[in-house]
Amino acid sequence: MPKVSIVILNHNGSSVVLRCLSSIFSLAWTDVEVLVVDNASTDGSVDQITQQFGDRVRVIQRHINSPTAGRNEGFRAARGEYVLSLDNDIVLSDPMILQKAAAILERFPKIGVLAFKIGSLDRPQEPLAEHWWHPVPLHPGKNRFFYSDWFAEGAALFRFTALYATNGYDEDLFHGFECVDLALRLLEKGFDILYCPNLTCAELRLRGWHHVVRNQINYLTLRNKLWTVWKDFPLSKGLYFAATRIGMEGIRALRYGWTDLWIAAVREGIAAPRVIRQKRQPIAPTTWKRIGQIRRGLFCPEAASV
Repeated sequence: MPKVSIVILNHNGSSVVLRCLSSIFSLAWTDVEVLVVDNASTDGSVDQITQQFGDRVRVIQRHINSPTAGRNEGFRAARGEYVLSLDNDIVLSDPMILQKAAAILERFPKIGVLAFKIGSLDRPQEPLAEHWWHPVPLHPGKNRFFYSDWFAEGAALFRFTALYATNGYDEDLFHGFECVDLALRLLEKGFDILYCPNLTCAELRLRGWHHVVRNQINYLTLRNKLWTVWKDFPLSKGLYFAATRIGMEGIRALRYGWTDLWIAAVREGIAAPRVIRQKRQPIAPTTWKRIGQIRRGLFCPEAASV
């Protein structure tokens, strides 16, 4: 059995992180390394982790709260062949989940990421709509294996070589849409992303839809969509993507009262800083062709028999 590293991102998660860790230590996998990357918590959650789990958990303490940098620091410290990346409010209720994931990765060596089904505690088999941005619609797709161009960063299992090939998340994005940028670069490197309905987990803190309230994540997500265009999109696709996202988010901003965040995101997204513009490497036409196949629905029924 290959070593699996589980990297949990924590920021002031005293109300949830202990339940996340308890579920991990109930798994049937024998060779697991557990790391908690703490992003400058001030709620005592690090002390609670140490008191309850001792040296079974390796805690990496950071002094700056950055989701992308925190995840990457955990990835760099991981020693496993596979790396399970979790938010601190995710609970794994299936003790055999790592066996199922490893079997799929062994069978399909081109897969770089397995996307989990994220439900709630009372309905773990029903994926939360706010975590469903796959190309296949939710209801016909939720119980089928299919290739995707997206994964939820809160619960995803990576092949370590895929993280190594892409250098993980772009830390300049900080938070919001960072998984899409990484997904594009994974596909560009020849890795596949597979949604797996048998890899189920539950989210303890249900977030709902961010755009219906005034929230800083709305600014970050729109800004990062435009920065991802700068980095990854060819001109024609980029102009179309940017125009449609600016328009859709503008309507939402007017409706829900965050037009100032929308204006800031558009201004800073279009006038991307030099550090973003210097990273421009448009995804190759062959990769976009693959993405087109995925977005038309590319199912993998053979994974169900693994």
